[in-house]
Amino acid sequence: MKILHVAAHMGGGIGSAYAGLGSCGQEQSVLLLEPPIDTGALDRVRASGFRILSGLDDVDVRKELANADLVVFSWHHHPALTKFLRELPRIPLRSILWCHVSGNYFPYVASEFVQKFNQSIFATPFTLDLPQIKAMGGEWVRERCSVVYGLNDLRRFARLRKIPHEKYAIGYIGTLGFCKLNPDFISFCGEVCLPDVQFMMVGAPSTQRELQASASQKGLSSQFDFLGQIPDVTQALSQMDIFGYLLNPQHFGATENALLEAMAASLPVIALDQCVEQGIIRDGQTGLLVHTPEEYGKAVRYLHDNPQVAERLGAAAREDILERYDIGANRQRFLAACERALTDEKSIHRFDDFFKGEPADWFLTGVNTDRACFEQDCPQDAGRIFGEATKGSPAHYSRYFQEDSRLARWAWNIQRGGEKANES
Repeated sequence: MKILHVAAHMGGGIGSAYAGLGSCGQEQSVLLLEPPIDTGALDRVRASGFRILSGLDDVDVRKELANADLVVFSWHHHPALTKFLRELPRIPLRSILWCHVSGNYFPYVASEFVQKFNQSIFATPFTLDLPQIKAMGGEWVRERCSVVYGLNDLRRFARLRKIPHEKYAIGYIGTLGFCKLNPDFISFCGEVCLPDVQFMMVGAPSTQRELQASASQKGLSSQFDFLGQIPDVTQALSQMDIFGYLLNPQHFGATENALLEAMAASLPVIALDQCVEQGIIRDGQTGLLVHTPEEYGKAVRYLHDNPQVAERLGAAAREDILERYDIGANRQRFLAACERALTDEKSIHRFDDFFKGEPADWFLTGVNTDRACFEQDCPQDAGRIFGEATKGSPAHYSRYFQEDSRLARWAWNIQRGGEKANES
């Protein structure tokens, strides 16, 4: 089976998914729409058996599409892939949507978009429960939608051994920007009220200054340790006592590899009772789900004072995660979706009737809840994720489509709104 993957770029997340998938005994290639930046991820994917295609001209792209038995589009509302789909050559093909976001808020995954593909693969069962997906009907979902987790080999995390440390360490690994991290994160931490606690923050320090200022206001600055983005998180995990995974209720995450790795490492986890976290953590059995800062503080103190309970939760988490997220089983789920797609005849795919109008309209296909903010020219009132430089934001789309005045205006208004908020 010849499988052609089409991806906007080769970042760490999608690179890990490809590397974890491996060749699966098939002839797999990745067509990159942007020059690769993360050479480490690129090397891992190539070593796992993929052929990497980058910088191809239109003629060679058409050849690759025509020669593939199926084409897998890795989607997270990136403007480069949006443009590629809209201009997709009129070549018969079989298609799979591989959706790397949950699709509940932004980027929103529309049912009309999903139905353009022969098969769809989601990274979390949470997506299957979204109203727009359920509205397509049970038969459609059963026959044409499946779930494949992040293809991360979690077994190495299960072998970690604790490293002695002085303070009681509550860890977080992941995006520090408030598009992912809960905007009230410091308020949650402020309810812990333990004198010997240390908050270990691992991730690119995009909001470190804002977090430090908020922590200082609450008298917590000395308890925070920002470790930055590190290539191997195993040592950090080995020095944590609890994993506090407090995300924005509008976050875009799907598989949540950082959470899975912590659970595989036998860490007791505390997260908010929301989104994909609900499907990963079995409350009271493999972790604790909370709703408020007060509940979070109480849960941390409970585990701090009852180490045997923390150990039991961590051990149960490791066993459950290694079984449910087994990499071999996930590879088989991916191949099963491919086999189902092969039962369809190749056909012409048109996306210009979904991505209609101008680039600003293409951007809006990924917006649902806050759509009126953009249509009424007050994008600064939309969620914080729209202020990101990337993540499919107006600024991201505006860099690709500089001639679009609406995108430029939205990006500028959001930037000014953020500057005014910081000034106040």
